[in-house]
Amino acid sequence: MIRKVAAYSNALMMLTSIHHIYGAWVYYTPWRLHVLALSIPVLIVNWFLVRGAVSPFKFYMFCLVNFVISVILIGLYEGMFNHLMKNLLYFSGLDKNTLLKMFPPPTYVMPNDFWFELTGVTQALITVPLIYFSIKLVKVGAK
Repeated sequence: MIRKVAAYSNALMMLTSIHHIYGAWVYYTPWRLHVLALSIPVLIVNWFLVRGAVSPFKFYMFCLVNFVISVILIGLYEGMFNHLMKNLLYFSGLDKNTLLKMFPPPTYVMPNDFWFELTGVTQALITVPLIYFSIKLVKVGAK
């Protein structure tokens, strides 16, 4: 189970890295690269923590890192709110003023680049099985 969580977390971190590198380039916003300070350490931590025997310390560190960074910060906030919700509201026709209050520029841009939005929404989609397997992992322990 720990390997499944690591696989979904790693997929999310790699996609998020690509998404933010692309966003920094296409929108001329190099500050988007800040996410690499989260995604790269998570990839490294996951690599180290799933190697060999999983001690209680490794198990709790793995769960903590993946729950806080992968599930909450990237999956729920970045993927679900910043992209999935923004796209649903935008394409459902919510008025522009409300959208701009919820997603103020320059932090956010309204959907205008297919690849940026596709990779952003895909983060939300990867989060669903990540949450599912994370819950199962916590229920069964490090087995």
